[in-house]
Amino acid sequence: MQEATLIHFRTSEKDYRILNHFYSFIYFTSPTISNFYKRLIRDHIHYHDVIFCAASKIIHALQNEGFQKQHGFVTTDQEGGGGFSSMHIRRGDFQWKDMRISGEEWYDNTKDYWMDNEILYITTD
Repeated sequence: MQEATLIHFRTSEKDYRILNHFYSFIYFTSPTISNFYKRLIRDHIHYHDVIFCAASKIIHALQNEGFQKQHGFVTTDQEGGGGFSSMHIRRGDFQWKDMRISGEEWYDNTKDYWMDNEILYITTD
């Protein structure tokens, strides 16, 4: 496999999935070229500032709600992060029926990780 000039991962069929970013699978024999393309992705493939600004407003709202709910006590780090927990619950993009569990099962599987009265922000598709 290391000698192959091209490796093709079939992902258009139901039985095959790549659950990772495309650039995780790029390999260059030259570290210089590898670093160039990794930096290119890092520096130029990202969300626009307006999206980061909108996300920041949501984060601050969650932190403020948590601050009020915890009577002024919310744990944040030195950069102002924290004060709530979040989960990205993926349901529709997996083809396996066993991955589509109910909200009650999500709760039962994760309840030991959350603090009492903690703000939990859940996103899904």
